[in-house]
Amino acid sequence: MAGIVSGKDAKIYIATSAGDLPNKGHQLWGISDFSLTFSRDTVEQELVGMPGNYFKIGGLSVEGSFTNCKFAASGAADSLKSIVESEYVQISGCVSDGSLRWYFVSCQITGYDISIGDADTISEASIDFTVMDPYNVTYSNGYITDAS
Repeated sequence: MAGIVSGKDAKIYIATSAGDLPNKGHQLWGISDFSLTFSRDTVEQELVGMPGNYFKIGGLSVEGSFTNCKFAASGAADSLKSIVESEYVQISGCVSDGSLRWYFVSCQITGYDISIGDADTISEASIDFTVMDPYNVTYSNGYITDAS
């Protein structure tokens, strides 16, 4: 079954500066899930005096979310700092070595929802983000980035 990967093969890094990125991986954050969504709108315009509509490719959007169980006191404050102080975070990672990779420098945390569990449940934060500069996103040989 070549080409099949699991979550244990993934690597995810999140930080407010490139220098901190290698030290702020999914182990520090305690990430239990991560999703990355690419979508593109369609622009539709009615045609005057003609049947049908004109369709054109719309803008790209890149959004994602992750859940973490380690909070600001454990050193993973970048996501909370991003939403409170309006700072970008950099998000980098891969599905597995030699597979799909990404590096985004213009991510803004758009949602930070803390769920406090009972005595037997882990408290965690559900965090949403969006890439603020999707017009600079490029793809080349399995590598997606918005860095110039």
